Amino acid sequence: MDIARGALEEGRNGRRSAINTTLFAVAAVAAVGALVVAVYVAAHPFIPEDAVIERDVQSTNWGPVALTFPIFSWIGDAKGALFEAIIFVAVLIFNRRAWLIAAGCAATGVWYEVLSHLIIRVRPTTAQVLQVTEHPGASSFPSGHTMFIVTVTAVLMLCFGQRFLPTWGRVTGWTLAALIVVASSLDRIYTGAHWPSDVLAGILIAVAWISFWVSLRWVRQGSASAQHQD
Repeated sequence: MDIARGALEEGRNGRRSAINTTLFAVAAVAAVGALVVAVYVAAHPFIPEDAVIERDVQSTNWGPVALTFPIFSWIGDAKGALFEAIIFVAVLIFNRRAWLIAAGCAATGVWYEVLSHLIIRVRPTTAQVLQVTEHPGASSFPSGHTMFIVTVTAVLMLCFGQRFLPTWGRVTGWTLAALIVVASSLDRIYTGAHWPSDVLAGILIAVAWISFWVSLRWVRQGSASAQHQD
């Protein structure tokens, strides 16, 4: 939470570093993690540990959290693109100078398209896990749903939360965003739509790209100025 706030305030205060080093470091660590997972998955399409974790998740009673699973399953594909478009329009209306952050973060979709065509991975089957209740057609790697949820929650907080919420509200907002990502990740595994490593890669890729994008001074300055000049 403080990292995101600091990145935006750095732009507002006019510091001259071209890159926010903290956010860039987060991006670098996440990118290396994503690369390691991608290389390993490409060499080992079936990972026994994936199946063990998936069966454990599927055999767990998640209580009220499970009530959110159908929402995350439903919001993918074209509905997700429509939701992103609605958020972008809202950014243009209520915090128009932050459009660059929203537009750049949405490029996680490009990373998904590239990687899902480079690494073709078969999705879980009922012979490997306890259940498969969702049957997407594309490659299992990485989890596009997870990348979408990370992107949407980050954009909402960066473009709206950082401007309109008080300090305690920003902390609460980022905490809620993290919980939403966790619930979404559990859904992708629980339904048998993805392997856990697909979900982990989705999170790492989205975090890497968004952190890198917001680390750029010319991007964060625009959003920071929007907080005071709109």
